[in-house]
Amino acid sequence: MSRGYRWVGRELDHMDPEADWERMISLYVGHRVPEFALAMMIYPGTMRMMQPGTVSATLAHTSKLETRPHRRFQDGNDFLMAWMVDGLSTAAGRGAAERLNRIHMTVARRTPHLPGNFDDIDDFVYPLVLLATFGDRLQTSLGLPGTSENMKTAWHHWAQALFRLLVRESGPLAGEAFPEDWDAMTEFAVKFDSRPYEQTEFGHRVATSMMDHFADRWFPAPLRGFGRDVTRYLAGERVCRLHRIGWMSPRRERVVRIFLKSAFRAQRLLPDYRKPLPERLRRTRRRPDQPNRTSL
Repeated sequence: MSRGYRWVGRELDHMDPEADWERMISLYVGHRVPEFALAMMIYPGTMRMMQPGTVSATLAHTSKLETRPHRRFQDGNDFLMAWMVDGLSTAAGRGAAERLNRIHMTVARRTPHLPGNFDDIDDFVYPLVLLATFGDRLQTSLGLPGTSENMKTAWHHWAQALFRLLVRESGPLAGEAFPEDWDAMTEFAVKFDSRPYEQTEFGHRVATSMMDHFADRWFPAPLRGFGRDVTRYLAGERVCRLHRIGWMSPRRERVVRIFLKSAFRAQRLLPDYRKPLPERLRRTRRRPDQPNRTSL
């Protein structure tokens, strides 16, 4: 494989998203995505996913997001790297899907007081749609160019393929309907986010914990308040008000937007990573007793 300053783009330009989507996602995530961007997707993304009260109640029941958020982030990374970088057709990718299915069914058996929490098809569709469209939605919200058409097609194939590997309490999702293309995915996300959800104490507790951990993990002490604002922006005002974690003043929101736009623009000027993201994650993986990262 050729290497250069921005070599990933050249590779992607020669690929067919209908046939090569798995390799396209692997290249893009593996060699374009920094660890911080992954964290920006996982923490606020989880806050979005738990808009339904049933989801927030299940996450609160496991208590992992509150008591071991560092482990939750690492576990999430492991799943995403298997699905995105190793690929869904590989033993690692299929094994990760099977492992998640077992976890869901185990939690379902242990929470008879929360019936059906792993049975609503939309609760499976939304996280996959969010993972596929997050980068585009964020960058376009900042007035920046979004995802290319070829990558949109690749991301749709990826999300649909992973959906078909998952199982709900009623059975496999392989035969269930999934949004038919990129536009249908974005439309689904908008409608899901627009539903009337009720505030819950579970949602407040877990969202607060995730926001605090994101700030503590990625920002030095003097900037922790700003880190919380970054989390709020990524989750969105509606989600923040639902979970009662507050919103920003217009001035603070402008500062966050400037920070994020600058980060994306700087990333476009930097060379593509030579080391794949899983290897970079292993190098920075920390134990619970290790101190938090103190810089971006």
